[in-house]
Amino acid sequence: MPTTSRKKISIAWQRDGIDRGWFYSPRVGSVRSPVSYRAGGWYFLPMWLPDLKENDIGPFKPRDLAFAEAERLAAVHMPSAPSLREG
Repeated sequence: MPTTSRKKISIAWQRDGIDRGWFYSPRVGSVRSPVSYRAGGWYFLPMWLPDLKENDIGPFKPRDLAFAEAERLAAVHMPSAPSLREG
């Protein structure tokens, strides 16, 4: 699974068991594919926002940019968390 890290935050992403184009981190949110979710690119939905289209952040053409934005926002939203790595 992809793992992103910058400064002191590390996020372990897991693939969704139903849709392999979705990745999630229980404490951060989900990154969703343009094939199975919404055309135009990858989207990030933070877990601290309701699951509504207007809360989707994106689109990001490469998947890695969606993960990087998820990490950046998690660091801003949860600055005291030294690590968001699961497991």
